[in-house]
Amino acid sequence: MSIELADVTKKVRLGPVRLTYTGLDLTIPDGAHIALLGRKEAGLESIVDLICVADAPDAGKVTRTRSISWPIPNANFLSRHLSLAANARFIARLYEADENAFIRRLEDFGKFGDNWNTRVDMCTNEVRTLFCFLVGVMLPFDHYILTSVNAGPKSERERLAGLVQDLRDRAGLVLVGSDTKSAQALCTTAYVFHAGIATYYDDMEAALEHFNSIEAKETDDDGFMSADPELEDLVMLDF
Repeated sequence: MSIELADVTKKVRLGPVRLTYTGLDLTIPDGAHIALLGRKEAGLESIVDLICVADAPDAGKVTRTRSISWPIPNANFLSRHLSLAANARFIARLYEADENAFIRRLEDFGKFGDNWNTRVDMCTNEVRTLFCFLVGVMLPFDHYILTSVNAGPKSERERLAGLVQDLRDRAGLVLVGSDTKSAQALCTTAYVFHAGIATYYDDMEAALEHFNSIEAKETDDDGFMSADPELEDLVMLDF
């Protein structure tokens, strides 16, 4: 068993909406290629924090026996006043990677040019997301959490797709969010998160059918409430 949430309770607050997962059981076996599918209202960020041990459950137990990345390409770890190069060197030392080899691989694949020695807050969003994506996938984890496979400029998408496929061949992947196309291409199992419940599927077609039905229903409900301002106000009340 690689990563396991057992009988977990977690209260999630999403703006005015409060959501509680109770008795949540989730297992990510060694080498699994699994999707965690959910809309923004599902509170997946909080579930991922539990998996990464960036947060603790209100009750229950989280067990990890293998290494796992942070959510890639999350940029929260960057020091915005340092250059890409300085951030990369710090991360290499933090994870005890071969610094020179790590830097060389990043430069070769990212082709950052003048941006390499530019402060993070002076780089474009495309450059930052590409950097964060590459930093994460070029470190040796047993499982990689991906919140997006479309980092950086569109011209780089084909090369990044090849990199993601290489990851899939040698490690576990946890794809998080609502990107059903990538989930179908990369994953073999899934959990669908909705209304405080996580439903497991070992059949991706069934998982996608369930998730798409949630998407359709929520879209219809959103349209219904937006037609009536009083209903919309009621939903926004903080109970």
